[in-house]
Amino acid sequence: MSKKQEALDKAKQQWKKAKEHGENFWKEGKEAIKNTVGALGHTLGAWYEAWTSRVFESREKEEWIPEGKKKDYWKAKKLHWDRAKDHIEKAKQDGKKAIKWWWKALKWWAKAIWHAVKWGYHLIDAWDKAIWEQIEKKQIEKWKRPWKIWRFFRDNIIKLMIVLWATGYWWYKSTEIAKDSQQNKQGIVIGNNNETNDQATYQLSFEESQYFQNPEFFDTWFKTTVDETYKDKWIVLIRDAWMTFYVVQEGETTKKQIRDKLSSISEFSYLKDSIYNDKIKGFNVPDASLKKWLYIPIPVKAADRKIEVEQFREYSRIALHEMEQNPVYWEKTKKLINECGEEKILNIMIAFARCETATDQQYFSDPIGTTVLHRWEPKYHSFSFSYYHILMEKNADGKTPWPWLKARQNLWLTEWQCYHPVNAWKLFLWYCFEKKKDPTYFFKIRNLEEAKTKWWKYNWDSTYWWKLWDNIQHAS
Repeated sequence: MSKKQEALDKAKQQWKKAKEHGENFWKEGKEAIKNTVGALGHTLGAWYEAWTSRVFESREKEEWIPEGKKKDYWKAKKLHWDRAKDHIEKAKQDGKKAIKWWWKALKWWAKAIWHAVKWGYHLIDAWDKAIWEQIEKKQIEKWKRPWKIWRFFRDNIIKLMIVLWATGYWWYKSTEIAKDSQQNKQGIVIGNNNETNDQATYQLSFEESQYFQNPEFFDTWFKTTVDETYKDKWIVLIRDAWMTFYVVQEGETTKKQIRDKLSSISEFSYLKDSIYNDKIKGFNVPDASLKKWLYIPIPVKAADRKIEVEQFREYSRIALHEMEQNPVYWEKTKKLINECGEEKILNIMIAFARCETATDQQYFSDPIGTTVLHRWEPKYHSFSFSYYHILMEKNADGKTPWPWLKARQNLWLTEWQCYHPVNAWKLFLWYCFEKKKDPTYFFKIRNLEEAKTKWWKYNWDSTYWWKLWDNIQHAS
């Protein structure tokens, strides 16, 4: 039997084993997939039931609801919560089974891959030996008694060439991928780092307040810090540049306790003004939601956060053009501009901002930012930030972010940096793109019915939807 035929026989044996192991993998894999689907189904069921329970819980806490109705909500909350726990238990059981079957399947898969690799090796070996059998038939004198080192190269030259080619190709692709990744990172840095932007970009035709001139709004590398200066007064603060979070301490059960404590410090003496006790203009966390270690944003001075509509429009225009350079959403941004037009987009953005932060919806006399730029959302037990009150919540696992929180992280912004209209606008646009894959969805509002539908999609709540339509008419 020739060496070539011997190598081919070995290749056939390896292929037979690889096929056998592959069949075993598929057999075990079907069970693994079945249990995985079951675990995912129960997980989704648990999420849905838990979410429904939280909805009934939030309704139960509404003060205007009659006691009888609250009792029904309490029962519904308990029923859905029990169902959620049942789904979680079943998801755990299916998950354990899935892990068991996946482990078995992966072992068969590894064996199948190993024998497939050996099959390929023997095929290459047979091809190599066939070539050298042809060469030896020619009885070339210089190949009769080669040195040992040359014999090694002679017998393995094809294999070595293939290995060298594969290594070179892998190195080339790796460097290309690394280069693309680095360029993307640099693009994000350049797109958000104020030092790399032309300073003239932010020189507007109107006089800005000192608040919006703060360069840290655009500092990509800005980090928040813990401030224990007032620790002797049981005050711990999280400094996010010009915005500060108060860390709730043990035994603090009312906003009044916190407000009185902070207003005793000269830095926050302005909080004595009754306006900062207002639900929409100051501290807006319900007393029932206060708990130890909760971070509460301290309201920024009302004069600083207000901005006239035309000023907001110019900042929005800057943000729109910068989003055209965004490495993730530049295509969607260009599509949005081409289909809707720049001025219409800016009008819609102003309308949404006024709906969220301007109190006067009749004469449109209030500037944007009359209300605080953060809001406690009882349904989600989380804060929303910026002129658009974008929710900053994590998923049910408490670790992974919702798309809106992820958008802020991808833009390299802290909560406070979202307060600048340019950053708020980018965050809102990212929010729109993540919520609806059609980038023009929230920017094509042509009648009352569309305003109502799209306000609900944006807010998950149809309350005050008419404000959006009125503001769109006024901005236009």
